[in-house]
Amino acid sequence: MKKYGIIIAIENYSPLVVPELSKIEFAENDANSVKKAFMDQLYIEEDELVYLINEEANKNNIEKRLKNIFARITMEDECYFYYVGHGFNTNSKNYLTCWNTDNSNLEESSLSIDDVFLQPLKAVKNKKNFIFIDSSAEELKSKNKVKSAASNLVEKEYSELVRANPGNSIFLSCYPGEKSFISVSAKHGIWCLHLVNAMNGKDDSAIDKNNAITNVSLGKCLSVKIPQYITKTMFINDRQSPYSVIDASHVAPIIAFESDEESDTKNVEIQFNQYTLSREQNIPFKNFEGFNKARHKIPKDHSSFASKLALELAQDEYLKVEIENLFDKARKNLRLKNSNTVKDPEGGSLHTEFFRYNISAEQSADDCTEVTIKRELELRVPLSSFPMPIDEIFTDGFDTITFPIKGSLDQDSLEDALYDLEDENQGTFEHKDNSFSFFPKNIKGISKVEISTNTLKIRFASSQTTVAEILTYTQQTLEIMAATLKNLLS
Repeated sequence: MKKYGIIIAIENYSPLVVPELSKIEFAENDANSVKKAFMDQLYIEEDELVYLINEEANKNNIEKRLKNIFARITMEDECYFYYVGHGFNTNSKNYLTCWNTDNSNLEESSLSIDDVFLQPLKAVKNKKNFIFIDSSAEELKSKNKVKSAASNLVEKEYSELVRANPGNSIFLSCYPGEKSFISVSAKHGIWCLHLVNAMNGKDDSAIDKNNAITNVSLGKCLSVKIPQYITKTMFINDRQSPYSVIDASHVAPIIAFESDEESDTKNVEIQFNQYTLSREQNIPFKNFEGFNKARHKIPKDHSSFASKLALELAQDEYLKVEIENLFDKARKNLRLKNSNTVKDPEGGSLHTEFFRYNISAEQSADDCTEVTIKRELELRVPLSSFPMPIDEIFTDGFDTITFPIKGSLDQDSLEDALYDLEDENQGTFEHKDNSFSFFPKNIKGISKVEISTNTLKIRFASSQTTVAEILTYTQQTLEIMAATLKNLLS
């Protein structure tokens, strides 16, 4: 079995084409980092790697190189494809631009993903392929603002490939119509930055209980971490929602890491100063005012289409209303500065100098017929520095506080410590699917403490628990569990 890699990146489009397509910042840096990860982590030999940057990524050269490499791939081999550049669709057919794409003749001068990549993969019938596409379709504009002939990549072709072979996995940097953002300080695209960190083993949330990165664990990691990163580090009135087209019932390993018990238990740190308060609410699709039985169907399974419908239904009824109300309340009481405030009602976010608040909606993971609406609050100043009683701003309360855990836990030691708490009649615990749940006794308001590979969560009995109550009850819980937590950090 061999592994083959294909990397195509276009940062600067041909200046000979007028008007010239807009630049993709840091595409070359992204491609270089992906190439290193492909070689170092996937062990792809340089002879089995197609690497085309800028002018090398012209249409003729790409077609020729892809044809040559597909001629070598057998049924037992794996293929990894990475593209960063502009993408678009016409007539439900996806295209990737080339260095010499002419935006006055887009289809003829670009690459049909299905023709040059997906169909050849179907013909090869190899067991596993991983496709990574970083494309901001809505940025397909020339310097002279040529119309966006087709601004969104569509999912149909990708879904058909996965249905044909569940070993195929496609990862996309953002939903149709969204932008793929960059980090100027890191000199990388944000999606690529997180992808490479995950592949290099630097993000524990991408690693499953078997110490491996899989299509499922990687997709979940990117979909969660990138919105969080944007929320925490950027003041932008927009969003980026990475997603994957995979068969979740078919777990396909990408990278398996060797176990190292000594290194796994080093440098474990619960980051108590980076907590997030949250509350979830589940609502049946059919209960939304915007749900129209003539136009909409209640989902029978999980899909990106269903999550998109969930967001559309929740936007007017929940996201926009809550963000506008919170903004009015915060502006009046906190005297917000415009330069430090970003309000995005449609995206469900309000970021100020004092806090970051997000409300999101997606198809429920537990029940495909329901929508999960999640609210999250992160304080950007200590509670003691908040200009007014915080619960006068966030009147509806929360039910969970989450602390990130840096490093990997020693699960055997943790289980021993929780047994000790149970023996001391402080509560009971359960161990399931690489996660520990502790149910403390005699602590007001606390229903459960969850400790997993990457997080410590404390859940409260009431969804109306105020911020002040949450922090008080959390302190009491941490005091009772002090010995256990100390054991975690040893």
